[in-house]
Amino acid sequence: MERVETFVLTRGLNASQVLSFVHELETFKADVFFEKRRTSANGKSVLGMMSLFTSIRLGDKVELKVHGEDKEAVARVAAGYLGEAVEHENNNGYWEDEAAEHVERAMAGCMTHWNPNVRNIARSYLKTTRS
Repeated sequence: MERVETFVLTRGLNASQVLSFVHELETFKADVFFEKRRTSANGKSVLGMMSLFTSIRLGDKVELKVHGEDKEAVARVAAGYLGEAVEHENNNGYWEDEAAEHVERAMAGCMTHWNPNVRNIARSYLKTTRS
């Protein structure tokens, strides 16, 4: 059975927070997807989540769709990041923080979409953060 929840974004997520969020979602077995209007992103994809969450503004509604045995735990984690104004401790290492900063700088010039330069920078930095 699928669990669907709608969150109203109460605070923005920077690239480092999105990276931490994705890493946490990767620990679950459930399939996780986020949707805003007709745009969808796999919750376990750094590029997809960065793309989606950089287009979301405060007050926007984001729909979470989770399918799997640990869907309740995924919903709780998502509520912590999206539904509550809770600061999450940054557990990223040096290279993850460095990657997030580079992606944010690259995206600053193209806030509407992932152009090839941003995609290449994100891939080169973020693929090294996977264990």
